[in-house]
Amino acid sequence: MFRISRRLDYGVQLMIALAAEEENRPIPTAALAEKLEIPLPFLHQIAHTLMQSGLIKASPGPRGGLRLSQPAETISLMRISETLEGPICLNPCLECGEECPRQTTCTAMPIWDHLQDLIVKYLDSVHLDALLAQPESAKKIFDITEMAGKLKLN
Repeated sequence: MFRISRRLDYGVQLMIALAAEEENRPIPTAALAEKLEIPLPFLHQIAHTLMQSGLIKASPGPRGGLRLSQPAETISLMRISETLEGPICLNPCLECGEECPRQTTCTAMPIWDHLQDLIVKYLDSVHLDALLAQPESAKKIFDITEMAGKLKLN
């Protein structure tokens, strides 16, 4: 089953919420947890991973909290995904660190390879700033058919 983990889903929601802060002021973690309905300990775990990768910064103190460490337009969904979940690998045969004894004879591998390539290119093309767009333009961002055409993968 293909599935986005709760960790990645919450991580993307957290990053969008931080990108929405126009002046990039720190937002308290308790306020983020309440607004996004993410358990505070889980938000802290996700934030810690995002801080280690340099995507966000934490400011201590009563006026502290979390904020982006770089502009929203430079942070792709792919980078967030790889930070929280590691490389995308739909099948172990797709150069994800394992050798497949059937690699030369497998008839399904080209399908999984193509799908993985589509996913990676799509996630790499969507940045946080685009996710803050108005609903009309956001709909266009998520039109996978249009995106596949732009990526010349159909």
